[in-house]
Amino acid sequence: MIILITGTRTGIGKSLAMHFLEAGHEVVGCSRKPSTIDHPSYRHHEVDLTDARQIRSMFRRVRQEHGYIDALVNNAGTSNMNHFMMTPDSVSRDIFDLNFFAVLNCCREAAKLLQRSTGPAPAILNVSTVAVPWSLAGQLVYSASKSAVEQLTRVMSKELADFNIRVNGIGLPPVRTILTRTLPEGMLDDLIERQTIKRLCTMDDLVGPVEFLLSKESRFVTGETIFLGGVH
Repeated sequence: MIILITGTRTGIGKSLAMHFLEAGHEVVGCSRKPSTIDHPSYRHHEVDLTDARQIRSMFRRVRQEHGYIDALVNNAGTSNMNHFMMTPDSVSRDIFDLNFFAVLNCCREAAKLLQRSTGPAPAILNVSTVAVPWSLAGQLVYSASKSAVEQLTRVMSKELADFNIRVNGIGLPPVRTILTRTLPEGMLDDLIERQTIKRLCTMDDLVGPVEFLLSKESRFVTGETIFLGGVH
């Protein structure tokens, strides 16, 4: 497969890219800064995903180099923890620009290349968060942007069904990344206690569900956001 993953410089995006590269797939990645991945089957683009023109330019280059893609993983995102009354309008707009509008624009461009896939189950996978079902205080704008992504997933799955493109989401509990290390003391433990499986989610916990949702084995699954760790 040829898989395009956004936000591959660090964290979850980089781990997913390395997993699929080691499994023998081709990966196209992007971030604002240069790549931290060195692999012959990896192609990196330096892109500001909040700029729709840069997104279109990246997908044009992908079409020129590969002709098609088999999957898109919308992983890039940002968060902010603050009371909504203390959150500047500019911060709220920045969060939506990356977490929602960038996802929408990437899906729009990716759909054109996914239609060219010869695979049995071309797919889009959008990343969401437990901040949505848990309605976490201090994360109003962040959770609202991800709620929008979950609705995008449901509606887009219907609008792209005639093109044989599936659209799903994966909802993540706290994962050991740079972001979780910045959480206030005790908050991470409190969040883990709310899960059914009471431990921190690891990268190894992610790759199986992600691989399934991008594979032909999930060809009859679309419009769903699957949460890990037992958060409902």
